[in-house]
Amino acid sequence: MKEEERIRCPVHDLISFKSQRPEDVVLWNLLQTPAVQRLRRIKQLGFSEFVYPGATHTRLSHVLGAMQMARRMLDVLQRNNAFGEVAELDRQRSATLAAALLHDVGHGPYSHVFEEVCEALGVEKKHEAYTLEFIDAAPIKPLLEQAGIFEETRRFFTEEPGYGVFNSIISSQLDCDRLDFLVRDRHHSGIRAANIDLAWLFDSLLIEKVLNDDGDSAYSFVFSQKGLAVAEEFVLAYIKMYQSVYFHKTTRGVQHLVRDMLVEIILKHHDKPQLKDLPLIKFFKQDQALARYQSLDDSSVLTVAHLAADADWGLASNLAKRYLERDTYKCFELPSTSTGNIGRNKLVRFRDALKEKEIYFVEDKLSHRNYKQHAVTDESFLKNILIKMDGEHESLGSVSPLLKTPVVRVVRVYFRSTEDCVAGRKLFNEL
Repeated sequence: MKEEERIRCPVHDLISFKSQRPEDVVLWNLLQTPAVQRLRRIKQLGFSEFVYPGATHTRLSHVLGAMQMARRMLDVLQRNNAFGEVAELDRQRSATLAAALLHDVGHGPYSHVFEEVCEALGVEKKHEAYTLEFIDAAPIKPLLEQAGIFEETRRFFTEEPGYGVFNSIISSQLDCDRLDFLVRDRHHSGIRAANIDLAWLFDSLLIEKVLNDDGDSAYSFVFSQKGLAVAEEFVLAYIKMYQSVYFHKTTRGVQHLVRDMLVEIILKHHDKPQLKDLPLIKFFKQDQALARYQSLDDSSVLTVAHLAADADWGLASNLAKRYLERDTYKCFELPSTSTGNIGRNKLVRFRDALKEKEIYFVEDKLSHRNYKQHAVTDESFLKNILIKMDGEHESLGSVSPLLKTPVVRVVRVYFRSTEDCVAGRKLFNEL
């Protein structure tokens, strides 16, 4: 590499790699590997561009940003003079940064929809398994071995995250992954809410020894009291982005449509001359080896969709045309009860009524995305986001009234046509 390499980033401004810093040399070399470069061809937000046209940024931009967030978190250790008690600090630091850069390397085309297709077609291997395979294979493994950090990097992907400060940078409720994707996805989607003041967040962040319930202590990230507001801001941004972007009803409708399209094509039309030699078809019908997986990206799905749209393959062609023309599945969001829950008995009767009428539907239960709090006597207490209040380490959930609001459960039902959606809504109201 040159004396210094720099990448312009809309979130972090300049991300630099200096040849005199050994950790930067290995990071720059990892960035050049085909496995990491493949992330240029996978969108970070999948189908969110159907709602937010600017949300076309890639997973490569995100892993670079996560690496830079990890740098900033490591700088907090240095600012707090916590490095003195860490054995083999340079190796731990380099391994942490390498893990941040590599953490998404195993994602498939359009990420989550691809895993749904795999599940529907009986492919049990998850993207986390492919991440580990990439790390264990050339050229990534030799680069990590040459830097003397292979085992240290690999353990981030094989061991259950503990309470160590390096683990918390890679996997915790306040990790480099979440910090980057919340800020980056907000920027590219154009959402004006969900802002996080990163400068204030890092200025308020400390590293301190925190006592466990059994009396032992471990280093953990802790917000100073002045950081309470920005800690709340982070959690509220997390909740807001899930509501407004990640679980937007139109985005989810496209995702369900594309999943159905791919399953239909692969099950019923994989042997068509136009399709049988494509990497995506070979992956599902021949083997799921790493080399085959590495050849897949978002264009693999688009190629199949264009070929199906130009053919006369019934439902598969219909869904492909709808995908390309943004004619998405139609959504009916079930009204909740006064407690914020969905009436289970009515939901069961609704499913049965739709099946009796032979109306195709996809039920979508949205994950509960809120701040998970562990009690002070819980062995998982250090998994909390911690605030230092009057000399004590308190969990954010215990001191923030903003985070005590119960989560509203959301169940959506998607239909293939407006007519079916209207009929479904009518059935529900008649129950």
